[in-house]
Amino acid sequence: VDLAPLDPVTDRARLLAYIWADQAARLARCQAAMDLAQRLELRVSQGDAGDWAASRLDQAHPGRLHLIYHTVAAQYFPAATAQKLDAALQKAGGRATARAPLAHLAMEADGGTGAALTLTLWPGGQVIPLGRADFHGRWVNWQAPTL
Repeated sequence: VDLAPLDPVTDRARLLAYIWADQAARLARCQAAMDLAQRLELRVSQGDAGDWAASRLDQAHPGRLHLIYHTVAAQYFPAATAQKLDAALQKAGGRATARAPLAHLAMEADGGTGAALTLTLWPGGQVIPLGRADFHGRWVNWQAPTL
């Protein structure tokens, strides 16, 4: 979800224009992602992330894990959006069961090198640090705990 989403098919040239020409590896990753989005006919919904999450998390998914994720987005959310997202996750987490669990995967800036990767699982609300990642996908340092 995005307030003003760009379509990976019709807005492809505009999206690629945001990448410096000397960043060949980043350009290739973005082109591959857009090719995948086109092949799978994926679209980004237009709207506020907090409102979208509240609506999405109100839907039941019995017998399935429901995953909500975001990457390098939280730092840009207005306070009201962040509060709605957190409230929606807490509410849905409170309803989660072993047969209908909820997971929240986040890749967000926290002041360290790259972005922190965290996974929160409900029922229970257990927060699991998974490691760190480059903001543009150049590297991931997985540090997931051994289960």
